[in-house]
Order: sequence, then C-alpha cells, then structure tokens
Amino acid sequence: MQKLWECFFNEDTGLGTVLTTLFYKSSFQKTYNFVKNSQYWTHEQIKKYQWQQLIALLNHAYEHVPYYKKLFKMQGITPNVIKSLYDFQQLPFLTKEIVQEHSRELKATNYPKYKFEETSTGGSTGYLLRFDIEKGTWFAKHLAYMKILLERAGCDVMDKSVQIIGREKPWEFRPLSRTLVLSSYHMTDKNLPIYLKKIRTLQPQYFIGYPSAITMLATYMKHNSFELKELKAIFCFGENIYDWQREFLEQFFQCRVHGQYGHREQCILAGTCEKSNSYHIFPDYGFVELIDRNGQQVTKDGEIGEIVATGFHTGIFPFIRYKTGDIATYSTDCCECGRNYPLFKSIEGRVQDFLVSKTKRLVPLMGVLQLIAKSSSHMKEYQLYQDCEGEIILHIIKKAGFLDNDVRHIRENFQTRLGHEFSLSLKYLDSIPLTSRGKYQFLIQKIPIHF
Repeated sequence: MQKLWECFFNEDTGLGTVLTTLFYKSSFQKTYNFVKNSQYWTHEQIKKYQWQQLIALLNHAYEHVPYYKKLFKMQGITPNVIKSLYDFQQLPFLTKEIVQEHSRELKATNYPKYKFEETSTGGSTGYLLRFDIEKGTWFAKHLAYMKILLERAGCDVMDKSVQIIGREKPWEFRPLSRTLVLSSYHMTDKNLPIYLKKIRTLQPQYFIGYPSAITMLATYMKHNSFELKELKAIFCFGENIYDWQREFLEQFFQCRVHGQYGHREQCILAGTCEKSNSYHIFPDYGFVELIDRNGQQVTKDGEIGEIVATGFHTGIFPFIRYKTGDIATYSTDCCECGRNYPLFKSIEGRVQDFLVSKTKRLVPLMGVLQLIAKSSSHMKEYQLYQDCEGEIILHIIKKAGFLDNDVRHIRENFQTRLGHEFSLSLKYLDSIPLTSRGKYQFLIQKIPIHF
C-alpha cells in the first residue's frame, strides 16, 4: 500500500500534485478559500484568530502529545493558566536537538496510524530531522498557499512553467501541470544548451526554483543572447535570495522576482507581494516570533533576530515555539498592498550564515556576497569557507578572462568593506559541490555560531 501511495501521490511528480488536489480537494479548497477571504483582515481580527489557534493547539498538545504533557507537568502549568501572549512566550523553546531526541513522544496519539507520513529536512544546518506530517492533507494545504502566492504575481497554477530544483533526472516534462523540471544537479556545459532548447519550445510564463540555479541559468542565457517573451514572474525559494541576484534577474527577465520563505517543519510560510520585497508572513499558517541573542522579543524596526515559530497545521506532530535557526530583519511597516500581515524586511539566512571576525564580530553573509559579485564578472561560481576566526578562503571557478586585475579588485573591495578584521585567501577549483537537495551553498561555516 505504501509503495502504491508513493507512486501515485508523490509530491515530486505532476501526477502526485493532481491526485492530491483531487483526493484531498476539501482540505485544498477550505484552506484556499480561508486564506483568500482573510488576507485583508484587520490587525485585531488577526490577533484574535491567532490567539484562538494557539489556545486550541496548547490544549491539543497537553491532551494528546506525550512530550508536551510531560513538559507542562514539569513546568507546573496547564493550558488554562496561559491567559496572555506573555504567558505563552514563557514556554520553553523547541530545538532541533529536542526534536531529534524526542521524535516518538512528539507524535499526537489521537491520529490514526495511516495518517502519519515520515519526512525529513535536508540536514544542511547539521541536523537531519525526521518527523511526521499528515499524509496527503499537508500537501493539499501547501498547494493552496502556493496558488495564493502565484496569484499575487498574476500567475495561474496551469500556466506553463519551468521549475529548477535538485532532481536526479536532468530534465522532465510534466504534461498534467505543464511544467518543465530542470535539475540543478546537472547544469553542465553539456546540458545547458539542451535546457535552453527545451525552454524555447515551452515558452514558459514563470520560473520557480532555487535562486542560485535560476541565476546561473540566466547568466548562461545572457551570454548566449537568449530571450524569453511574456514571462510574468520569477519565484525563488529554498535558499536566501540576495539583492544582487534579484537585481540581475529582474533586469534580465524584465519581470518581478518574488521571494518565498518556509520550511519542511510547516511552522511558518511567507512571501513577497505585488508592491514590495518585504516578506509577508501568513498569520493563519502559524504564529511567528523574532528572538534576539538574549532570548528577548525583537520589536524595533530594522533589528535582526532568530525566527521562532509555532505551526497551526502541525497537530499530528506539533512544533511549539520552534527555533528554526534562521535569521530575519523585523519590520514595523504597513505594506501598500493592504494586507496587515506581520512583515520581515528580509530573510538574512541561517544562524550559520555569518562570518566571524578576529574580534568575534558577526558579519552577515549577504553584504559580503554582494561585494564579491560586483568585484569581478569573470567568476563562474564562488563560495566562501571559514574554519578560523578572521580568516576567509574564497573558492573560485574561473571563467575565461579571469586575470590578476580581478584578483586585485576582489582584494581591494574586500579590505575596503571589512578592514583588517579578516584576511582573505583565494583558492581555485574545478567544481563546487551542491547540497544533497541540489542547493548551492555560498558559505561553508565550520565555526559554531552562537547567535
């Protein structure tokens, strides 16, 4: 039975997407309608709804989840004594280590066995988490949110599209969803001309995938004077999207680049809108906090903190006050789009996406990458590596034309921006390996970061 399920309802196939939408139509439609109708709620309506969801989740966890029942008893509390958001925020954090150690105890006992589907994260943060999601239902709800995000950009789920993610097959066309899937693993000089030929035949209306892979493809397209007409939008997910990538992609494709942020644990989902590049956090998806280095709530505009999230769709395996390991910048703005969603000015990446100076200062990766990208146009790929405070190794795959002048520009810009807090070494490689899911890793950080 499990093999049949994986064959027909596999989320990674066009058939699986269609069958999930049909067989779990109720979950899909209910979620879609709710998000569509609530997107212009007032701040008070959002607060009321989120509080109701938090209380319901706490009662469920106390009654049906062994880990939380034991935790609450150790803390000497019951859900009915949590009367305010302040009370809720005194609950202990859920960490990746706790999920690893207590995965069995985190399963809800009031769900039938056939509802459980084991999944895992990619392990790129150093922790390969295994946990359970609600079979079929979770994906149907996910597709509803994806439909909403597509519609913000004037796109439809049945528009022709190109998806660039980590896949074993170099390419695959899914006729049911009119999607050409290209593998980020196989973006070689041999395959890229074939990719362009297939893209030209399809004439897609939007691209979706890892920003690093889309940027690499666009660079190749630009080098070969390849143009696309009537492209509506670019959707980036799975990696942090940097300003220099967004600027390049929007200029080359002449359309808006939309960012999406979420994770497999299903505690938070956010995306940009029609009017701004701020990340709009879906308030019906989960409750989100931003925590500073002292464990306090971030409330000032422009300050950064770690994302802590509580999922509203994870009753089968609740994540309550879960430390995601991702860093974001807080925003107090009100977006012109009219949605009163909580906002992040930007997603800064993971906790490990910081460089450590000789003085132990944490330097965000984003600004350094933009600096390097503007220093030379003769790098095919590059990656930063650090295993010692204040020392950076820059891995470079050279393009034709990379000369001593490029090295000089890189070193000068690096020193101008970062002063004497870092020393820089250059190392030339033939290839830079991708992660297990086909993502590009701009920084290999071997120093543990204590945010």
